[in-house]
Amino acid sequence: MFPLRALILGSAALMLAGCATSPATDFWNLAPIVRNTDASIDGRSETVKRGDTLAVHLETDLKPTYRWELTRLAGASVVQIGLPDYQPEAAAGVPRGGAEAHATFRFRMVQPGTSSIELAYRSWDANSAPAKTVRFEIAATLSAVEPLPG
Repeated sequence: MFPLRALILGSAALMLAGCATSPATDFWNLAPIVRNTDASIDGRSETVKRGDTLAVHLETDLKPTYRWELTRLAGASVVQIGLPDYQPEAAAGVPRGGAEAHATFRFRMVQPGTSSIELAYRSWDANSAPAKTVRFEIAATLSAVEPLPG
């Protein structure tokens, strides 16, 4: 009975370890960020190596009436990692209620190619138009150590 139990536990541990290495699974947003950017990325195209993570930091406030959301992710070369973080600006290390904040979206390059991304700052009212939008493209390339496919 012991070998069967050990085999089942070992298989379960391997399956969980395999899930943890998937580029799309980073529930806690712990993926190392290779490149940071902000709203200035709007209208641009960025080139990032496969496996790298791009973080987009957008100014927001912590009022519950508006929020940033991913409205478009077209292309298979990029995946969003986790949910966006909302971090308040701090004065002397203490978050201030109602103060400006940043929403951080993370994107991982998973294969060569180009993806289009759109982020919208919109009201909780589903019928309202976005107050702001940020649109950009990410071109994922092979890293220098990877062999070319072929």
